Amino acid sequence: MIYPLNNIPEDRLELTGGKAKSLSYMITHTKIRIPEGFVLPAGEEVSDDDIARLDGRFTYAVRSSALNEDGQNESFAGQYETVTDVKVPDIIAAVKEVQASADNDRVKAYSGSKTGIGVVIQRFVQPEFAGVVFTSDVITGKDEELVGNYVRGEGEQLVSGASNAEEFRINVVKFAYRGPDEMRAYAKTLGRYCMEIRRLYGMPMDIEWAVSGGKVYILQARPITTLRRLDPATYEVNGTKSGYKLLTRTNVGEIFMKPLSPMTFSVLEKINSMLGLPDWLDSICGQAYMNISVMCSIQVAFGKNREQAFENIKSLVGNIPDGVEVPVSPFDKKAFLKALKVLFFPKEKCKLTKREKHDMVRDLPDISREVIARIRTIEDSKELLNYWDGELLPKVKDAFASILGEAGMQMVPLFSTRGKIAKIAGEQMADRLCGGCLGVVESMKPMLLIDDVIAGRLSKEDYVKTCGHRSPSEMELIEPRPYEDPAFPDNVIEERRRSGVNMYAMLRSQQQAFEEALAEFKAKYPTRSKWIEKQIAGFRAANAFREEIRSKGVYIFCVFREYILRAGHLNGLGDEVFMFMFDELFEALRSGVMPVETLAARRKTYDKNLTYPCFPSIVMGRFEPDEWCADAKRRSDYYIQDMSAEPVQEGDIRGFPGASGKVRGKVVVIADVDHIGDIRDGDILVTTATNIGWTPAFPRVSAIVTDIGAPLSHAAIVAREFGIPAVVGCGNATMLLKTGEMVEVDGAAGVVRKV
Repeated sequence: MIYPLNNIPEDRLELTGGKAKSLSYMITHTKIRIPEGFVLPAGEEVSDDDIARLDGRFTYAVRSSALNEDGQNESFAGQYETVTDVKVPDIIAAVKEVQASADNDRVKAYSGSKTGIGVVIQRFVQPEFAGVVFTSDVITGKDEELVGNYVRGEGEQLVSGASNAEEFRINVVKFAYRGPDEMRAYAKTLGRYCMEIRRLYGMPMDIEWAVSGGKVYILQARPITTLRRLDPATYEVNGTKSGYKLLTRTNVGEIFMKPLSPMTFSVLEKINSMLGLPDWLDSICGQAYMNISVMCSIQVAFGKNREQAFENIKSLVGNIPDGVEVPVSPFDKKAFLKALKVLFFPKEKCKLTKREKHDMVRDLPDISREVIARIRTIEDSKELLNYWDGELLPKVKDAFASILGEAGMQMVPLFSTRGKIAKIAGEQMADRLCGGCLGVVESMKPMLLIDDVIAGRLSKEDYVKTCGHRSPSEMELIEPRPYEDPAFPDNVIEERRRSGVNMYAMLRSQQQAFEEALAEFKAKYPTRSKWIEKQIAGFRAANAFREEIRSKGVYIFCVFREYILRAGHLNGLGDEVFMFMFDELFEALRSGVMPVETLAARRKTYDKNLTYPCFPSIVMGRFEPDEWCADAKRRSDYYIQDMSAEPVQEGDIRGFPGASGKVRGKVVVIADVDHIGDIRDGDILVTTATNIGWTPAFPRVSAIVTDIGAPLSHAAIVAREFGIPAVVGCGNATMLLKTGEMVEVDGAAGVVRKV
């Protein structure tokens, strides 16, 4: 009944307790120096035969390993007995002493109930020094330094407070040491061990260690529960608790306008894992953020300095206050490169030829519809699982491989063309040439093609096939798709007739303006005629490709949604099935056990998340949503933990130039797409962000102003094609402007002025 720490049977692991599981995990996944040992599962007794396996040349430490101990949710560190330097003949007595400690008053007061415990019997290393290291500052969450303390002799003196501790810090990049000289020789090894453990667990860790015989040993590692990013049981998630980092809603805030369901959150976590970018797509109470710190950290790891790294990606961030330095954390280059290798060169290689990949991307809508039709015929969970394993998962993998294969370098002109033109002909000419040149892109089709339906050039059925998958929350799995609604597209036709705007005429007007700008450029720079045509062609193709791939990607999410819905239907869960995490769903289907209590707890959290207002566009440091909501002076553009928020000043509102043009009009502030019916013709739309679901509003407004966004955001691209002035990424426009106020929007300057 006693098992080596490096070889615990899978079916016994849960009975060995948190400490044993953690030690076993580190021993089997790292080359860190950890004293060897054994574990006795909870409820078992140790025998003379077990003791005979121990080496009489050594003494042992006998320590508790409670079933609830040292996990992500609870830690009972120091509450149970530990017996050290135990000779082999005394092991049985020591084990009984540790087991009996589960009934002591200290444990009962701490945990509120009895808890089963396993017992770890580990070779004792007589320490010269022993202590703990936190991989993040437990107060601020900053992780540029490891924070530690130690005592001379055994670490139990530190836990019990019997001895005064020495303090030290280790820089996580160069492992520079600050602290007493006697520990300096061991700092680099300890630092490397601690960072490897943090990377292994993917979260801030509390690590026990010792130095014995001039060597560093790791004795235990547990998550720092106060820096927990996610509680899986309740779906309470706050990415600002797991480190000091800069988060932005630019771009992701356009895609995910509502809080993420647990299922969608778990899919984004899989994307992070696939890319080797920890917490790149992050979340605060379900509101999606992009982690700018990890994007800077990867560049620093590959040789850029902090300033260069931020300069390369600042267009993704939005406006941050002057003097704010982007936090950079240690980044595991090897893990990142390994993840990319697996992504682009998987062991199970896609067997499709280059031509077949191209055809799959082209045919993805039809393939998706066929798959959805098949899913809807499945009548039991076993068949559903078999379909996933045997047919659907291989198709999904081929689809992703095909999309990656098609991408290549096609996106590069999207980011570089405007700057190249501006260097030659100035910002204004660059705006004129990059607006109106795209023609009809995917996100315009829901409104443009409805004109074709009304005119009889396109059937309703074909309209549904082309546009029925696109919606404001198209990447959120819990949200229904338009094609699921029998009233679609009749509702769109009614809305279109009410607006009375000729969208094709708007496009023709912009196309004419583009052609005039192109002729003017060629006349002024005749030697650049072929060059500018090539640049525009590349820019047009890159935009079309980005829009097409986004649309095709939505089809994959439609397939996921249909599969998950079917699982919910077959198991009597309905929409509650979206309270599962992705991998959990398959575990539940295989086992037939549906954890209804967990789903209910997550639903409660999810429903609460839906009641929060939009959090600031930029967040850096520890952010407490309820405290922010209660602050009458809060800002919606940024929250910086170490910076006192300046009161929001009246006056000009500044953002990024989205689409050129100057117009005056009356403001209408719209919180979400459900209220676009409040817009009147000629209004200036002010909102948090827009996506394809907002396209019906564009023909009716005279200008667009957003809190979130950048020059390549949805609002900017579509506004340019329709010739509507736009200022994007203002941060706090929805806070400073009120419905009914008169303003002037200067799209070229990126300024909104109250009139």
